[in-house]
Amino acid sequence: MPSQSKFWIQNPTSDLVFYGFGWLVIFSLLLIFPNNYTTIILIVLMFNYVHRHYTFALVYGEKEEFRKHKSIYIGLPILAVIVTFIFVYLDSFKILLTISLLWTIYHTVAQKYGITRIYSRKTNYGDAKTEMWIIYSWIIFIFFYMLVSEKGTLVKYKAGKFVLTYLGDHIGILENIAIIAFIVSIFFTIKYIYMEYKNRHQISIPKNIYVLSILLLYATFLHSVVVGFVVLGFSHALEYIVFVNFFVDKKYKKKTGTTSLLAKASKKLWLYSGLFAIIVVALSLTGRHLDRQALSIYIVGSSFLHFTYDGLIWKVRRPEVGKPLEIKYKAT
Repeated sequence: MPSQSKFWIQNPTSDLVFYGFGWLVIFSLLLIFPNNYTTIILIVLMFNYVHRHYTFALVYGEKEEFRKHKSIYIGLPILAVIVTFIFVYLDSFKILLTISLLWTIYHTVAQKYGITRIYSRKTNYGDAKTEMWIIYSWIIFIFFYMLVSEKGTLVKYKAGKFVLTYLGDHIGILENIAIIAFIVSIFFTIKYIYMEYKNRHQISIPKNIYVLSILLLYATFLHSVVVGFVVLGFSHALEYIVFVNFFVDKKYKKKTGTTSLLAKASKKLWLYSGLFAIIVVALSLTGRHLDRQALSIYIVGSSFLHFTYDGLIWKVRRPEVGKPLEIKYKAT
């Protein structure tokens, strides 16, 4: 078996604590202090606020990235404001909220898949479709299973109530979809294990630990849909914050001659990252205190920018993304 040292994204401690099992902290707190959900969820929301604004820093603080999609980065915020205003004006904000919620789940799982692919590329093996399906199929099963088994909980929330109302009398069909999704999940889990066994001579222990952590994370939804969603959100935000700091540090550590704000911040990365986080949290708490509805509108509206921007930035097949992560590319 080859040395595993080069297969980690950062190092064993960072990968296990931040990417793999950092969510266990919030999960444990929710179990130990069930009467303090509000405080714990507020902490998770703070992490989410910070991680979303990291994306804006990556776009507007990096000249190279901004120039690639300049028209999008200028026009999309204006469009987001207009669309959000229209939905609020028509008293249909719950539709936008529901779309944002569903997209959040997809976006979070897509990030999990992306990190899995980084692990695969660092070891130069792995079937992309099989890895995609083992990660996506289980969350699809969980999603439909929750719609059937947690109707009483979901109906308490605007997005959940809207989805259940829209489904109406067709809710029974979801049971069949959940069963099919479960069978598909089992199939791709077996296929994934078989593919890893075939590559046992070069198997990536870091990747397989990470995939296992994802499946265990999904299992928290079986305890409670609220707990599962909070833990999933925290895991997503935590690994994003850590990953971006690591990526920026690696990208600009030896790079000179650039006037990028990110390049300048990388000289004292954790200092500036800390200040950035404090400012975002302070603004969020101030907004929450002054007008929670206005803050909710901002969060939902800006979430679509975050989703879209991330889709443009993080393409591991591009050398400028992969090389700082020590991914090797074939010469063209």
